[in-house]
Amino acid sequence: METLTKPSLEEAHKLVEQATREKLVVLLVGQCIVNYVGRAGSVLPQGERIVIMKPDGTLLVHRKDKREPVNWNPPGCRATARLTKEGLQIFSHRPKLKETLLVLFKELKLAASFDLIDEEELYLVGSEKDLIDVVFNNPSLIEDGLRPIEREKKPRYGAIDLYGVDRDGNGVVVEFKRGRAELAGVSQLKRYVDEVKEKHEKKVRGILVAPNITLSTLKLLKESGLEYVRISKPPTHTFERVVTRDKSQKALKEF
Repeated sequence: METLTKPSLEEAHKLVEQATREKLVVLLVGQCIVNYVGRAGSVLPQGERIVIMKPDGTLLVHRKDKREPVNWNPPGCRATARLTKEGLQIFSHRPKLKETLLVLFKELKLAASFDLIDEEELYLVGSEKDLIDVVFNNPSLIEDGLRPIEREKKPRYGAIDLYGVDRDGNGVVVEFKRGRAELAGVSQLKRYVDEVKEKHEKKVRGILVAPNITLSTLKLLKESGLEYVRISKPPTHTFERVVTRDKSQKALKEF
């Protein structure tokens, strides 16, 4: 672990470059400007923020308040550091969607790099709402690159449990069931997906999340072009991350 207090921009740049090569977590705290260019654009004027860079390409920009990052890029992005006359530039590029997140540090209070050893799985306990909350904050439980946007999204009828965007920019409608998924769940999910498609320019996917599913429901799900992610519900009433293989497809889903 390396920690620098009030480092120069040159010292911070050296730390970031070395940490990137060694696939370490990087923590930067200081005055910065954040600029996003992609499907839309945004500029966050200079202020003190926390920037976290992870070995999987995730980049998070946090302010001193609120839980959610003010800006971020998902796993799979490529981050580089560059020292210029303007300051220390951190580029996070998302190749498939041609999105770039630029963080320009003018000065730093802290720069640190370290390795995190964490080989444990995540176990979830609670109600369906609790499960939705956990997945909203840990979207990789459904799939890498999923970016949650809204919970309880209101279509014309009912409420979509979770709506987001995948790594390719496609809309994703996720419906959760704590018990066995049955035909009614497929009809409900398809109705939500069809309605979102009316207002979405790109492809919209539908994912049904449940501990188990009937054969007729799984068949209807496939015929409808929808997806299934299995959760395991042991006697302790926890939710266990498991791997489910569909014999008729090579697709692999994890939860």
